[in-house]
This record gives sequence, structure tokens and C-alpha cells, in this order.
Amino acid sequence: MSEEKPKEPTTNKWLIGPGLGLVIMGFAYILWWFAGPWAWEAIATDPRWAHNWAYAIIIFNVGLAWYHKSPLSRTIAMIQSFMLPVTASGSFNTIICTIITAIILVIWLIIVEMEKSRQKNFMEEKFSKRGLLWTNMHTLIIAWILIAHMGLMFFIVRLPLERQLYQTAHNAGYLANLPPEAFEFSTWTFDIGLFIFLCVVIWEQYKMGYNVQGKPWPKYSFYVCIIIMAASLLALLIQDLTIGFDWVDKFYG
Repeated sequence: MSEEKPKEPTTNKWLIGPGLGLVIMGFAYILWWFAGPWAWEAIATDPRWAHNWAYAIIIFNVGLAWYHKSPLSRTIAMIQSFMLPVTASGSFNTIICTIITAIILVIWLIIVEMEKSRQKNFMEEKFSKRGLLWTNMHTLIIAWILIAHMGLMFFIVRLPLERQLYQTAHNAGYLANLPPEAFEFSTWTFDIGLFIFLCVVIWEQYKMGYNVQGKPWPKYSFYVCIIIMAASLLALLIQDLTIGFDWVDKFYG
């Protein structure tokens, strides 16, 4: 009786995981709002739509941070992700928020390039082995949670107040910095999708732990990112075919 050969461990050649999903999502988001002529038309008409630039840069940067395990670079990405709920709250000018997030991205890229060129990560020697693993893991977890705050700020903070604020004044409260989005189908779809992404990626992280063996990461969070993008595009199409994009006056008067 011939012995069965042990199965070789599966590999993840393309490093598919939450990082790649967020990189693709963030890059597509950047292209949509930087390269699309409709985007510039929307922002020229209403500069408050520039908040999407900040969102896109943050998502892209957090995705990139997954591929570079260093306490300093991941801490920078985590700090940058705090700009997402700040931007989503409408408390500050979104152009300024975008500039800040872009500057942090440049700093992150410089730090990563320096670490790669010197073949040594900053601050690494200051950590114990366990402390280093903990920092590298939890900085990204916090960043993922903050990305999901895009939906939290929309559903909990802005949505309940939007009609009342708009009927008081078109730029009352957070509407001074963010446009009305209560009936933007893609906003609902994208934000709900981010909650699903957070649940899936936290579950994956729990399963993997510190992953000192370097096992391939589960791919569910990656697929969730792709589904979120596809569903958001479908939501845009449905809105175009139903209530349209000039819905504010129809619903708020």
C-alpha cells in the first residue's frame, strides 16, 4: 500500500488579504475622485465632496501598511486613520483634512523607504519580541476600526440631523463641510460594507493571532472589499435610474 504524500502548505503568492483589498479599494477610490471628470464637476459645483479625497487616501495608506511590518510606519498609518472620523464628522474643512492626510501619506512613504534602504526598522530595538508583535498587530486593528467609523459617523452622527439642519440652513452644522448624503445609495452601501469588512477582518485576525509561523492570511476580507466596491457601483446605477443625483431639493425642499 503506497503512502500518501503529505500535502504541501498552501501559499498566498499574491499576498491576498485585507491589505490588498484596501489598497485596491483606496486606489480605485482615488481614481474615481481624482481622474473621473464627473468628480471634478461635482467638486467644482460643491467643494464639500472633497471629503472623498481624504477617505480614499486613508484607506489606501492603511492597506499599504499591512505590507510593511514596522512599529513606526504602522503607528503613522494608525494616526492618519484618526483623520477619517474627524473628516466624516464634518467638524473641519475637508480640503484641509485632505491636505493633512496627504502629508501623512508622504511621511509614511518616506519612513518606509528609509527603513527599507537601511534594512532596519525604526524603534524596533526598543520593543520586546512580544511587544513588537502586539504593536504591529494592534495599530492595524485600530486603523481598521477607524476606517469603519466612516459609517458610524454617517449613521449615528449625521443622518439623524441632516434634514433638520438642511431646513434650518443649507450650511448649518456639519453641512458647512459635508454635503447631504441621506439618499445617496452608494454612501449607504459603502458604509454598511465597511462594517461587514471590519467584522470579517477582526475575525480573521483573531484566527491568525500574531501569526509567527507566517501562515497564509484568509482571503475573506479581500473578497469583501471587492464586493463592497461592486455593490457601491451598482448602488450608483440604481440611484441614477430611480431618484437621480439631484434629490436634495426633491426631499428637503
